[in-house]
Amino acid sequence: MNAFQKLRLWLGWCPNAAFVNKKEDVYMVSYERKYIDKIKGMGFSGFLGALHLVFGVWLVSTALWVLGKKEIFPWWGMDINIISSWLLLAIGVSSLMIFFNFVKSGNVHRILAIVNLVLLAGFFLYLSQFLVSSEFNDLSMFFDKLYNYYSFGLVTLSLFTLIVAIPSVLTFFSKPAGEKKKVFLTATLLVLIVVFASLGAYYLYLNNQKNSMLAGEFGDIRIYKIEPDASRGSLFGMSSMYPYFIDSPGDTTGHPISKDTYEAMQFLKSKEGGKVLAWWDFELEIKAAGKEPVISYASEAIKPTIARPASLYDKFEPDEKVADVSRFFATDSEEMAKSIAEKYGADLVYISRQRMNDLIGVMVFASPDFNAQNQDIMNPEAYFEKTIKSTMGYRFNSGAEFKYFDKIFENKDVIIYQLKK
Repeated sequence: MNAFQKLRLWLGWCPNAAFVNKKEDVYMVSYERKYIDKIKGMGFSGFLGALHLVFGVWLVSTALWVLGKKEIFPWWGMDINIISSWLLLAIGVSSLMIFFNFVKSGNVHRILAIVNLVLLAGFFLYLSQFLVSSEFNDLSMFFDKLYNYYSFGLVTLSLFTLIVAIPSVLTFFSKPAGEKKKVFLTATLLVLIVVFASLGAYYLYLNNQKNSMLAGEFGDIRIYKIEPDASRGSLFGMSSMYPYFIDSPGDTTGHPISKDTYEAMQFLKSKEGGKVLAWWDFELEIKAAGKEPVISYASEAIKPTIARPASLYDKFEPDEKVADVSRFFATDSEEMAKSIAEKYGADLVYISRQRMNDLIGVMVFASPDFNAQNQDIMNPEAYFEKTIKSTMGYRFNSGAEFKYFDKIFENKDVIIYQLKK
């Protein structure tokens, strides 16, 4: 070792540093490349498999969460929950099956992708019959609709369908790899059959529970009694405030009713009279009491006021008739209200006190006499004093005395008037 090397050694130089550094560079590159190559090696198939995993877990968990709520009222709500969850659960299970065998069964994956797309088309067509009137305001509401009877509008339903279809569309158009596995396909179909059968049994179980609560039938209208200790009582807080639920397979207005409302229905049933003037939300109570409401549903003209119109069975009332009923409650003229009652042969007026004040605004909006330009809508207090407080609907609900109408029944939840002879 010469003097120069001794000096460099004394200053901290290591003769093997270059060799060590070279080894570290080799090992580092090898270590990094190992994972890079692994990610690259996944390729499109690996990405697609991961996509199926994420979507499968999401759809299965969503469907199970909705089914776990066990909501059996109203009838159409339970049907929507069961059928929509059934379809999403099947798509989710199929996606998970694709993920767990995505390397060797490309042809089978394409078959399952077609099944998923067919099920998704059924999901879209089914829920398109039960669209809500309003769309979401922000992204969080988009997901909330899944858990609220799948309450999609056309835009949100289309968006959800397109998002869920992404993995299956990509799988269908991907190049098949490997051989078809008949055992795998058979196992997948078996799982789907078990899922469908289980949900069918679950639906029958809920229906039996519902039937065990039946308290009375009036044609296709049914009244269910919710016992205080019933597991379903907590669903609507019905055990004390709303011990009954009125429902019908031909209407969208199934809702809980109070003991006072049930009492009013019994009174109405005992009265002789013609047709009943009420807003269409309360047609079930009126029909269950053996009377005929002037209107049983909204008109096409006020369709936006319906929370969830159902095109499968909607039978809209004539625009003129709904406009007249709206005018009956929205007018400040008792003479006009009397003439409308006589026009339709109605001598009874049914007022649900709990909801009437909220509905008066809808009736005012639906009335042909309403002119938004003449209303101070931006000032709620002024609007209430000038427009709402003077209406016949508000005065009926307040239990006022009238020249042409007699109050014949009143309790905490219902007031009934009769047109004087």
